[in-house]
Amino acid sequence: MKQGLNVKIGQFNIIHESVEIGDNVEIGNFNIIEAGVKLGNNVVVGNNCEIGKNVIVEEKSILQGKVRTGNACLISKSVTLKYGVILTSDVLLEEGCFLGPNVITLGSTHERVTIHGTTVGKHTYIGANSTIAPNTKIGSDLVVGANSFVNKNISEKGIYVGTPIRKIK
Repeated sequence: MKQGLNVKIGQFNIIHESVEIGDNVEIGNFNIIEAGVKLGNNVVVGNNCEIGKNVIVEEKSILQGKVRTGNACLISKSVTLKYGVILTSDVLLEEGCFLGPNVITLGSTHERVTIHGTTVGKHTYIGANSTIAPNTKIGSDLVVGANSFVNKNISEKGIYVGTPIRKIK
């Protein structure tokens, strides 16, 4: 494990030896951090998180707690993942986006076909308990309200709500 300066690591963690940890990183308790993970400077990983292989978490990002990621996700700088967020593999979260508690990105269709590659744009807010369909592209500077189902790509700025989502403003 490559570790930067002023790193605080809690108890009962399983951290693969190939993990790279930047400066001023805080890692809580009971986490599993798999091979090839890179945690940038000033990252916070709460308790009970599971971070998949080859995930990159850039500087100043927060994984609050009980966050689970698939493999090869890119969590850009200043991203916040609240308690209980689940990301499938190959998710891209762009700078400054916010995923509320229990947001889930799906990785397969109702026909059990695996599809990854969801993207959430810069400074986008996804409300609590929302679900994002596989391989969906969500643009920058928009809001998805709580309990919404994002079943299509959205790029136009605005506020989206519902199951399935629709633009309201």
